[in-house]
Amino acid sequence: MPIPDSSARIPSLRWLNTLVVVTLMTVTVAIAYLGYYYVGAGNRSQVTWFAPELDCRPLDERCFTALGRFGEMQTQWDYQKGQLSVEMVLTGLKAEKVKMQLEETGSRWRQAAMTLDAVSAGHYRGTFDIPLCETNTHRARGSLVVTTPRGLLGSWYDLSLPCH
Repeated sequence: MPIPDSSARIPSLRWLNTLVVVTLMTVTVAIAYLGYYYVGAGNRSQVTWFAPELDCRPLDERCFTALGRFGEMQTQWDYQKGQLSVEMVLTGLKAEKVKMQLEETGSRWRQAAMTLDAVSAGHYRGTFDIPLCETNTHRARGSLVVTTPRGLLGSWYDLSLPCH
């Protein structure tokens, strides 16, 4: 003789099955996104952005940025006497071109962009003249975009430039 199921147990099993299916779909979408971003990243029309290491202080020390599975970018920013310079070393990738863009946040100063000069294989350098400032500091975001055979790969750095 079969044992009857309680009526309270069947709806809870259906609810549990629904939650399991939704969780599996969410995990599948997350894995697909990460796979595309880190394995298939880089195309010619849009920059794939990679965050620098967590404790990056660009004006004080060399910062490292992992460019997915493609390579690594090391940058050192320096600000002296109204000039902001950046030195970048690229490993694991060959760059066709490296562009730097500087955009001040919160004021009237606009964007400025330039192509970095190749010093040696994988080593690039460039310098911006910063206009006189009206406050104690310039708050700016410097970004580097590397054009590679794999596509456009980039990173950004938040800078607080002292005014003298």
